[in-house]
Amino acid sequence: MTLPHTPASPAGADRTFQVDLRGLVDLLSHHLYSSPRVYLRELLQNAVDALTARHGLEPGAPADAFGIRLYADGSVVRVEDDGVGLTEADVHTFLATIGRSSKRAEQVAEQRADFIGQFGIGLLSCFLVADEIHVVSRSARTPDAPAVEWRGRGDGSYTV
Repeated sequence: MTLPHTPASPAGADRTFQVDLRGLVDLLSHHLYSSPRVYLRELLQNAVDALTARHGLEPGAPADAFGIRLYADGSVVRVEDDGVGLTEADVHTFLATIGRSSKRAEQVAEQRADFIGQFGIGLLSCFLVADEIHVVSRSARTPDAPAVEWRGRGDGSYTV
């Protein structure tokens, strides 16, 4: 199949796919996620993986030094962990790019088997039950970096 190119860009120029986030979430909910409650499992898996990465940074720390906490209050569910965290650059790279996972990065390739998730789509499951997701994080790899807050919306936009 051949499609005509738009006059605004020269023939053969690289272009970027556009993603309809709502359509993608709908597709995932019908074919990958069996229940809207799967978002909780995905958040807990992300927290466990963050703890695994943190333990890799601080292998001598006691096993109970880091933990995961779950809170539910009305319509708000919050998962907190003492994991490795993210810098602002990480947020743009991993949270704002569907399908990109920190667990596939070169520096953790040898630890990959230790992680539960690897595909970079688990956070999308939250859009099955919410129109907006808030992530507040501070990197343990860069302790002097400030905390960063990412707010992703179901329309595909986000702010940091």
